[in-house]
Amino acid sequence: MSEKTGAQQGELQVYRSRIAVQSQQGPEFIDLTDVVLRQLERCPIREGYALVFSRHTTAGVVIQENEPLLLQDMARKLNQIAPPEESYAHDDFSIRTENLIEEMEANGHAHCQGLFIGQSVHAPIEGGKLAIGRWQRIFLLELDSPRAREVIVQFVGIE
Repeated sequence: MSEKTGAQQGELQVYRSRIAVQSQQGPEFIDLTDVVLRQLERCPIREGYALVFSRHTTAGVVIQENEPLLLQDMARKLNQIAPPEESYAHDDFSIRTENLIEEMEANGHAHCQGLFIGQSVHAPIEGGKLAIGRWQRIFLLELDSPRAREVIVQFVGIE
């Protein structure tokens, strides 16, 4: 754990860490479950919850089954909802005036897909273990092009 915030023993505690991820493509499901479980093993919280949060508007966090054909289906569905080849006002740099940087790339589709995903998930901690279902896995879902991503994990609860 990189940080601990909170008060005395027996009171609500918060442990925070970060996960650095390099994506390869979008949409891409990057399974973070084992990293989160290892972090929880080093944390003294016995009862509470885990928050897994993406610091990006074109990458979200989801809980889903890690079955390759299902992941392909979901990626295809995201691309149907907001196709990368479609025209987006966000990508028209001749009229856009906000939040511009020099190496800007067209990614309106990724923002639109992100609208349906969300940036975070919560999962309960029971007896010091993550209480997720048999098939549930925690994914960072890259919606944009390859890039470095950062995920914040917070464990909140009592020891």
